[in-house]
Amino acid sequence: MKIAEVRFLEKGENITLPGWTQILPDTMRKKYILSKKPFTIEEKDNVLYGILSFAAGQGLPASWREKAEDMVKTLAAEGAGIVIPPYEGEFPQKILPVARGRVMSALFAFDGAQEALRRQGKNPEEAHYLIAGNDADVLPLVLAGIGDYVNHLSFFVDNIGEMEEIQEDLFVERGLLTEAFSSPKNQLFTEADVVIVCGMEQTGYEHILKRYAVFVDAVGNRPALRRLVQRRWDVAVTEGFYFSYDGRQMECRKAEAEAFISDMAFRSFWMEHFPKEEARDMYLGLKEKGFLVAGFFALGKRVKIAKNQG
Repeated sequence: MKIAEVRFLEKGENITLPGWTQILPDTMRKKYILSKKPFTIEEKDNVLYGILSFAAGQGLPASWREKAEDMVKTLAAEGAGIVIPPYEGEFPQKILPVARGRVMSALFAFDGAQEALRRQGKNPEEAHYLIAGNDADVLPLVLAGIGDYVNHLSFFVDNIGEMEEIQEDLFVERGLLTEAFSSPKNQLFTEADVVIVCGMEQTGYEHILKRYAVFVDAVGNRPALRRLVQRRWDVAVTEGFYFSYDGRQMECRKAEAEAFISDMAFRSFWMEHFPKEEARDMYLGLKEKGFLVAGFFALGKRVKIAKNQG
């Protein structure tokens, strides 16, 4: 089984065409590309690289959507088991599993926060952690990776009653007393050293985040993330992690794809739609196999976590 990494044409990038096509009008040349060379595929180091001959945009026209699906089908026929998609733009998701890095980033959200705090010169055991939102798919993955260093945890959710069972489990299993609240005016919000977003709409509270807080987006709300980055230069913002694994360092989409093709347990976990009762064992199993947080990124760029100067 192989990994397939796909992308659109980058700005200013051109595909190789017969010389005579240069005399064609632009519309005719585009039709030729669509008909004769809609995508290219090459293999290197057991990874299949596919390039759709279309510049990235907000959506794919129907004709190009079909070609994108044809490319994924071709990749599958050549042995691909999972696709790493482009960062931006629409891409087919129903033919092969798609590695967006969300599963790995959710499972390792607390590990990433712990590492970020250490890089800031803070003690993770003294930090206040806040989880915003309780998405039924994301929250169990995040809580599966909670570490013994977490001594102060609270939840910011719309419906406090929905958290009672989770809070009881955390107390019984870890002796961890937690508090749930529904108003961003609650003082616990402004005291949070770490905010891990698990589904609640990320709007309206950028200005009240604690200075130098660590903000981990586990759901991928990129518009809100862009807004936060623009408004709060001091907040350490990340939507995913780089992982060290097998002597290499890789971005979380690649780490997720590596886990999928190399670890039968992770593949089964994925195909069974991430059963929450198995999430803790999955997190521990990945750590045992050597997946460790090694860095941070947001909006497609690596993020440096600066040491807090005061």
